[in-house]
Amino acid sequence: MAGVVALTALLPAVPAAAAPIPTAKYALAAFGHDQGWRTERHIRTLVDVTRDGKADIVGFGEDGVWTSIALGDGNFSQPRRVLSDYGYNSGWRIGTHPRWVTDITNDGLADLVGVGLDGVWTAVGNGDGTFGAFRFVLASFGSTGRPSPTSLQVADANLDGRTDIFAFTNGRVDVALASGNGNFSAPYLASTEFTVDRFDFNHFKLANVGGDARPDILSIRHVPGIAPMSTIGRADGTYGTSQTSTNNPDQSGNAIFRLADVTGDGYADAVRFGNDANTYTGRAIGAGTFTTFAVGVGHFGYNNGTGYGTATQPSPSLGNISNDNRADIVGFSSTGVVSAVSRGDGTFNAARRVNADFGSGRGWTVAQHPRLLADVTGEGWADVVGFGNAGVFVGLANGSGGFTGGPEVATVPSLRGLSYDAARAQLSAEGLRVGSIRGVVDRTCNDIDNVLSSNPAAGTEVAVGTAVDLSIGVKPPTPCP
Repeated sequence: MAGVVALTALLPAVPAAAAPIPTAKYALAAFGHDQGWRTERHIRTLVDVTRDGKADIVGFGEDGVWTSIALGDGNFSQPRRVLSDYGYNSGWRIGTHPRWVTDITNDGLADLVGVGLDGVWTAVGNGDGTFGAFRFVLASFGSTGRPSPTSLQVADANLDGRTDIFAFTNGRVDVALASGNGNFSAPYLASTEFTVDRFDFNHFKLANVGGDARPDILSIRHVPGIAPMSTIGRADGTYGTSQTSTNNPDQSGNAIFRLADVTGDGYADAVRFGNDANTYTGRAIGAGTFTTFAVGVGHFGYNNGTGYGTATQPSPSLGNISNDNRADIVGFSSTGVVSAVSRGDGTFNAARRVNADFGSGRGWTVAQHPRLLADVTGEGWADVVGFGNAGVFVGLANGSGGFTGGPEVATVPSLRGLSYDAARAQLSAEGLRVGSIRGVVDRTCNDIDNVLSSNPAAGTEVAVGTAVDLSIGVKPPTPCP
């Protein structure tokens, strides 16, 4: 994309990090591009399917459902195919047939739910990474004859601990309640608010912004005027008239946002990654409204030199990486992972580079390599899990915004003009050491006894402990000018 090239050339790089910096841990030779998994055909997600507090891998692949259980140390068990259904070969398609891994029985175990050609199919979790029979449970919402546009989402509408299905179509929202044992009741009409002539059907969200734990509806109205809207859920499972959710004067610039609890008060707050360099937040203040958007951190916006939210770099992620019940920001830049920890007031600590892997500079692409946040160790912090070419890679959260796992690397600093002692001290501070020394005649006599160059060159990323060879200026055989 031409726009991204221009941004990268004109704007600063991602925030620096103190050296050394860790890389990712290679965890499993499965679920990767080399094993035949494709983002356009196969869903890979992370959900606790064993009720042990650790997120496991669930993949909807070519030939069915595969699972791999988290072992607690960042590794996973060998994958096994647990269902021959829900796969690409069975006719299931991304964008047409949504599939979820979620609890629909209120037993604490994740189940499988999918909306196929003819309606809803489920498979109840057994608690060991396997699932019960693949069953047809509801002749609604299927792709055959489905009106367009339709947005299908899931949430617990009646707070009974079971995940329900919401269907947004022109002029109506229908909800099918999970009724136990993997079944769903016939859908009921919950709202007639949303019509295609007034609302954007690409941006419906379900989240608690009203304060009563019920899933409220967040939407974008485009007639009359672009504005973010909220519609509060009622106790009977229906929804009233929508209202403007923020008082920002420029609604067109703030209409599209993400939702996450960045303050730790249980309400979903609004987080918008700007078209400039900044991230903006609006704190939920009850009744479905947010404070005026303000800068939360000066990073993660589109126009900051990294191209977040483009074909090159994915949009930033939100998750609790510091075990304080507040959502933090994680971005995957060209040079690796950048994080910003929530301060609890709608702002974040300065963004910093915390892992050298998972970025486009090391071959990760938006088209082929999903990168997700989930707690795979059970410590309460969200880790980074990436599905790369060779398989699964993991960055384990350290509780302070960083991600460890693989060997540490450091960047060779610029040493030109430094004395030998100063250069050695600088390399030591970066986790590196001096290698061989080569004298190079300095005929200008400007850098005698000083470093002229290094090998590897300044800016090169190398393993911690690497020896860096130095070329140091020496006097010429003839007198200096």
